[in-house]
Amino acid sequence: MPVSFYKSIYQFPVNRTLALLALPISFLIISAIMRYNAGPFWLWSNLDPDYWYLTDSLNMINGEWPKHIWHPGTTVQWIGALIIKISHPFSSPDDLKFMVLRNPEHYLSIIGFFFIALNTAALILVGTIGYMVFRDLSAALLIQMGPFLSKLIFKWTLHVSPEPLLVTTVIALATITVLALRDGQLEKHGTRYAMAFAIIAGFGMVTKITSAGIYLMPIVLLWNIRNVALYGVLTVVAMLLFSLPAAGMYETFIDRVTMVALASGFHGEGAQTFIDLNTYPDNLIRVSSRPMFFVVLFVGLSLTYALFRKSRLERQPFPVIGRALGGLCLAYIGQAMLVAKHPAGHYMLPALAASGLGLALIYQTSKELLRGNVSKLKILRAGFTLLLLILIGTQTNSLIGLNKQFSQRAASSAAIDEAPYKQCARIYFWPASHPIYALFMGSWNTHYSFSDELYDIYSDQSELYYTNDGELHYLRGLRDPKSLINQYTCIYARGANPHASLKILDDAFSSYPTKGRCRDGDEAVFTWGIDCMKFVN
Repeated sequence: MPVSFYKSIYQFPVNRTLALLALPISFLIISAIMRYNAGPFWLWSNLDPDYWYLTDSLNMINGEWPKHIWHPGTTVQWIGALIIKISHPFSSPDDLKFMVLRNPEHYLSIIGFFFIALNTAALILVGTIGYMVFRDLSAALLIQMGPFLSKLIFKWTLHVSPEPLLVTTVIALATITVLALRDGQLEKHGTRYAMAFAIIAGFGMVTKITSAGIYLMPIVLLWNIRNVALYGVLTVVAMLLFSLPAAGMYETFIDRVTMVALASGFHGEGAQTFIDLNTYPDNLIRVSSRPMFFVVLFVGLSLTYALFRKSRLERQPFPVIGRALGGLCLAYIGQAMLVAKHPAGHYMLPALAASGLGLALIYQTSKELLRGNVSKLKILRAGFTLLLLILIGTQTNSLIGLNKQFSQRAASSAAIDEAPYKQCARIYFWPASHPIYALFMGSWNTHYSFSDELYDIYSDQSELYYTNDGELHYLRGLRDPKSLINQYTCIYARGANPHASLKILDDAFSSYPTKGRCRDGDEAVFTWGIDCMKFVN
């Protein structure tokens, strides 16, 4: 990259610099406010999968392979391990283990803020590069709008989970894509771009394999068969490198992916028919129906075709901006088809986060189609500036609503007063708001990691944990529900999703003369042997 390109960054007018910092700083501030209002990580709505990843970060520090490798999420685990280790560089793995288990919220907060800061820096970088390449502030700001275009993105970027790193990955993908749009770049440096895209794709798929569809984008952009083949090979190499800290779990992960791929239902359940043809078309429509996704895909395909026809009529090579937009449309289709097999809103997060890039490419492609028509170009610029302002206004209102939802959830859970039940056996079922329950779930989902240490630190035997498989646990093993009857005069149970398997508890405690269900909503409360109506605020 020429030195003049870097030097020109320092020559930005002050107003341009402030404009390019506005959205990243807003992202940082809004994320910090929402993270505070969302409540502790052990809240019922927050603990999954944050505590799983924290536990596996500890496993890595202690020389063990990670156990929760469904996504596989290896990048989250080793980044978390590095952050914990850097926080206490001279502490032994054993000391770190007890420090984290005694104060998990502190370390989750550090890791979570690192992810927020990482995405803030990525937004600054992509905005700067976008302005340098396009020389159009609106185009640069549209790219930076990516994380703001769906409140689902903000909801998940507050977690210690793969999703924040997927946003980083998509921003990195956008940054390299924008750099590749400069005249002659792909022709001169196609191999370098193939390598850069491969590193990004490898990192992203090791972060979450369900993001695979979005990495189809470089295939069209690279265009050259040699570079596309190199991209594919190097992506596999990058995946192996980024997943090395979980190398001992490769066989387990492959078995898991194979099981999920062959089954028609969630998590490897259902008939072994790959997809359920009765539900797949409806699922595909559902995952593609988010307005921003549909608009970018429909308009993007239309403009790509129009530009392709124009270049054919003018006997000119297909412009690289059209290849980028066409590649993004291919990635959108691939992501939707992948997710429609097991539809879940947050699996579409990579495509939604790329919507800012999509709008910028639509804008630039439209300018290419109108090149030479000064009056229409002025209208186009005014229209996209107006669109940017409308998006900022509507998404601000949407994020205010999401923040309010976070505050209400935290307040609702805090309103449950457990003090009257101290003499009871207290059972927490999925998902419940309780600090030790969150630690238990982190241990249980990683094959009972650190169960002995947790038992030594937290020894309250009246606190028990009920899983959806119908088993009742304490921190170091199983308990027979009926064994509680002679030990406790009452039973208290709390959780957000009363599962059908709770009937096992109901049957076990049928001898108690009193039974109550005194709360619904975010978390339900059940009691046996004590009246619960008068105790809940």
